Amino acid sequence: MTSGPDVRDPADPPTPPSPSLPRRLRARLRDVGWRLRDAGRWLRAHARHALVVGVATSVVGALATFAVDQLPKLYQDPPPRCPGAGCEGKDPQSTGCGVEAATFEPAVGNPVRLHLRYSKRCGAVWARIVAGTVGDSVTVSVTGGSSRSAFIASNHDVFTPMTSVGDTFRVRFCAVPTTNPNRSRSWVKYCFEATEASPWE
Repeated sequence: MTSGPDVRDPADPPTPPSPSLPRRLRARLRDVGWRLRDAGRWLRAHARHALVVGVATSVVGALATFAVDQLPKLYQDPPPRCPGAGCEGKDPQSTGCGVEAATFEPAVGNPVRLHLRYSKRCGAVWARIVAGTVGDSVTVSVTGGSSRSAFIASNHDVFTPMTSVGDTFRVRFCAVPTTNPNRSRSWVKYCFEATEASPWE
């Protein structure tokens, strides 16, 4: 039985060339042998470092994948605290229903900038005045549903509590001026109507 060729570790000292080889060839073989030995030493010295780099790269890749999947969720709107009928009579701000709610603001005949706000996520509407005076009030009434109102106690704006609506609805919302004889502007009560098909912005 014959044995296979003798395989040497590149880190071992080079085997002296046969004396029968030309001197230039022997020198070249000796140089190659020393280079192989140095390469073997480098591989042994850096193998652990290469393993650490590989593990770190894998961890970073996993974290990057997690970030791509999860970070967008951090910027999504939080779910409402009171969907549907549970929002009846509640504050649209504290419940999160005011986030991305749509606004209907009639452009004509609207001296105190009366708004109707609608949150489809919460299934609710509420009315708001943004340019009134102390004592002015605002009301909102849903056909077949409830009514809510609020008055300005300070500054220039106020909004009503929410009233729940379905997928289709009709709402009447009104601005009522203060009865204070010293009020700075003179206007009379006015109302608008809106539905789910109104030009919400």
